[in-house]
Amino acid sequence: MTAPGIHLAAVPRGDGSFDITEDVVLRSEVALIRLQLPQSGTKLVGMMRPTKPIATSLKVTADDQPVPMETTKLAAARDLPLTVAATKLRLVYRLSGSTVRSLPSETGRASAAISPLTAGVDPTLPTNYQISGGSLLNAVCPEMTETRCAVGEPPGLGIQQGIPAGQSLTVLQLDLPMQP
Repeated sequence: MTAPGIHLAAVPRGDGSFDITEDVVLRSEVALIRLQLPQSGTKLVGMMRPTKPIATSLKVTADDQPVPMETTKLAAARDLPLTVAATKLRLVYRLSGSTVRSLPSETGRASAAISPLTAGVDPTLPTNYQISGGSLLNAVCPEMTETRCAVGEPPGLGIQQGIPAGQSLTVLQLDLPMQP
């Protein structure tokens, strides 16, 4: 990635959590980033109850330098000072608590809310999602005027590219992979 934007790669797990990597290229250097979890509440179209997302095993690098953190768990929004003013960020973490199983339905069917932890750093950055593993059935972006943001047809369904970070909250409908 060389142009400004966010690339979020998410791999769903059988327990409803996601292994996520965010690669971010900013338009200008920053020394502090605001991290925030996907929103819960009425904007989550199709979800039957509120979610309580949490990010664990969080690792952050800024311009290829590891960022020391007091805790690798994110349960609420927080500001993270960087060790160097940076234009490139990488975040690796596990997102859990953002998935609601669809009952009654097929085994493994679920809805999940995801958005970049870095969406608040620059709400105009174009955001691109890559969901792999499991079966993506639909995607809705409740903060956009046209809320359906799925493109293509299953099994090759994807998510519209270039969604502004400030509107990048996405509710996925998917079949989770089977747990081992």
